[in-house]
Amino acid sequence: MENNDITNQPAEGMEVVNKPTKGTYEDMAPSGERKPKVEFILNKPVEVTFSPEFEKPVEFPSSQDKGSVYYLFNCMHNGEERVFLTSAWSLLQGLKNIEPLAGKSIVITKDMKEGKQHYSVREKGTGNEVPVEKIE
Repeated sequence: MENNDITNQPAEGMEVVNKPTKGTYEDMAPSGERKPKVEFILNKPVEVTFSPEFEKPVEFPSSQDKGSVYYLFNCMHNGEERVFLTSAWSLLQGLKNIEPLAGKSIVITKDMKEGKQHYSVREKGTGNEVPVEKIE
């Protein structure tokens, strides 16, 4: 059978989006070791704790929107290693405002503001919500 380069390329006008990018392999967990996700329920505060070694979230390209990304955060929730994934501006900005996250316990609350999904972020033990402004 003859090797045909055409079969290894996407059809005209089609883009290959399911390709790993630089650094992907180092950030991957074996498929049998996936951590469960933290669930954010409307108006229910969720406490998560970051390990003292936490440096930054893992960035992944979105399969939904070309050029956009989402972030995976490793954390502890209810005594179990978990992850949460987000591309929500309010959650990302709230987390950025309280960096460094290493060793911190935070409370995240999903709610609705002006008909849009919004996340409030505050450090545990502080009564103050971290101010969030969308950067454009």
